[in-house]
Amino acid sequence: DIRKMSFEELCYKFPTVAIQKISDDYKIYCEKAPKLDIALEVVREPNVFSTSHRKMSFFRKAGVRKPSLRPRNLTEVLLNTHHLEFFKEFLRERKAESPLQFLVAIHKISIETNEKMYKSLFENIIKTYFHGKSPAEEILQCDAPIVKEISGMRHVSTTTLLMIQGFVMKSLEEKWFKDYQELFPPYPEGHVEVQTSKKPSKTAAHLQESQGRGWRKMIGFIKSFCKYRKFVSDPHKRQEFEDYLHLEVQNNKENFSTTPNAPGRPTANAANVRNADLEDGDIILMKRRILGHRIITVNFAINDLYFFSEIERFNDLVSSAHVLQANRAYKENDVALIRSKINIILKLYLHSEIPPRLRVNISESQKDAIIAAIAEGHLDRNIFHGTVMSLFPVIMYFWKRFCSWKAARSYFQFKGKKHKDKKTSPKPTHKSSPWSGGDHAILRFTLLRGIEWFRPQQREVIASPGQNCELELESH
Repeated sequence: DIRKMSFEELCYKFPTVAIQKISDDYKIYCEKAPKLDIALEVVREPNVFSTSHRKMSFFRKAGVRKPSLRPRNLTEVLLNTHHLEFFKEFLRERKAESPLQFLVAIHKISIETNEKMYKSLFENIIKTYFHGKSPAEEILQCDAPIVKEISGMRHVSTTTLLMIQGFVMKSLEEKWFKDYQELFPPYPEGHVEVQTSKKPSKTAAHLQESQGRGWRKMIGFIKSFCKYRKFVSDPHKRQEFEDYLHLEVQNNKENFSTTPNAPGRPTANAANVRNADLEDGDIILMKRRILGHRIITVNFAINDLYFFSEIERFNDLVSSAHVLQANRAYKENDVALIRSKINIILKLYLHSEIPPRLRVNISESQKDAIIAAIAEGHLDRNIFHGTVMSLFPVIMYFWKRFCSWKAARSYFQFKGKKHKDKKTSPKPTHKSSPWSGGDHAILRFTLLRGIEWFRPQQREVIASPGQNCELELESH
C-alpha cells in the first residue's frame, strides 16, 4: 500500500509517485499559507566566466589553433609559427598588436636583399610607427627615451631601429608574455628529466652544434677585441700597428689602385703607377675588397683608427657633460668644447680641405647623416653610432691580419730566418732633377708638398749611347 510507505521507501520504489506527492504537498501548503504584501526583487548576478574560457572562445571564432606546448620565453614565441599566430590573436583581442607588428616588420627589412623593396619597407616603418597621428610611445607601448627621440630625427639608420627593436621586445615581454603564458598548463615536475633522458634527434643535435660553434666564435671575437683595446692603449704598441697599416698600402697582391682620371679601374702595374705618382705629387688611392663584398680604401685605414679613437673621446665628453648636467654644473664652455671637438673631426675626416673630402671608410650617406644631425643641434652619442658600426669591422679585419703577421714574424725570428716584410717601393733616383727646366727655374705647387722651387741644375754629359741606356734603365 502506497499510503503506508515512508517517503524514503516511496522514493526508492516509486520515484515518480514521490515527486507527484511533493508537488501536491507544496500546492496544499501554498493554499493554506497566509498572503503577505512583500515586494520581491530579483537580483541577477553577472555571469562570471574565466578568462581562459573567454579567450579560448575568441580564438575558436578567429580560427586559430592553440599550440600544445607552453612557451618559456618571448623568443620562443617569435620563432614558432603557431605560437606567433596565436600570440597575434591574443594581442589583437586586447588591441595591443602594434608592438608585435613592429617586431615582425623589423625582421622583414633585416633579411630583405632587394634595395628598392628594403627602402620601401624602411620608409613605411618610419611613417607608420614614428610619424603617425599617435605618439610612438603609445603605438609601441615602450617608454624608452630613444623611442621618443627618434620621432624628431630627420635621418634614422637601420642600426637605430635594431636598438629600438630590443627595447620594444623587452617591454612586450614584461607587459603581455606572462598573461599569454598562463593560457597553457605548466610543465610537470619531471618534464625536464624525461626530455633530457631521450636521445636528441639529428636536427636538434645539428642545431646544438651550430649554436656551440657560434658561441665559440663570439667568445673568440670578444677576446680579440679586448686584446685590441689593451694593445692600442700603449702608445709604443699602437705605433707598431700603425706602421703595419702603412705596409698594407704596398700590398700589391690584394690591392688595386684607382687613378683620379679613371676611378674604379685597376692598373696593370701598381708599382710603376706609384712611382709616377710620387713624382707628380698626387695620391693614388689603393682599394681592396674585404669581408666578401665591401670595397675600402687602404690608404684610409690609418685614418679609420684615428677617427675611431676620436669618436671614443667625443663620447667621453658627452658622458661627462651628462654627469655635469645631472649635478647642475653644466656651463656654456662645456657645449663649446663639444662643438669644437665635432668641428675638428669634421675638418680632419668628413669634410677635409684636401681632396678627397671624405677621408675614412664610410659611405657618403653616413657622412651626410652626421652633418645633418650636427646641423640640427644633436650633440649626443647617437651621432656617430652608425659610423662606429661601419668602421668596426674594417679595424678588426686589419687587426686580425696584424696579429697573424706578427705571429709569423716572431716564428721566423725564433727559427733564425728573415721574415720578408712588405717594404715600400723605393723612390726613383735621378742623377738630374726631373723638374729642372734647363736654364730656367720652375715654381710648382701640389696639395701634397705645397709650393716647391726648382732651380736650374747642370746636367752631366753623357759619354756614350750605352751609358745613356743605363741611365734610362735606372730612371725607370
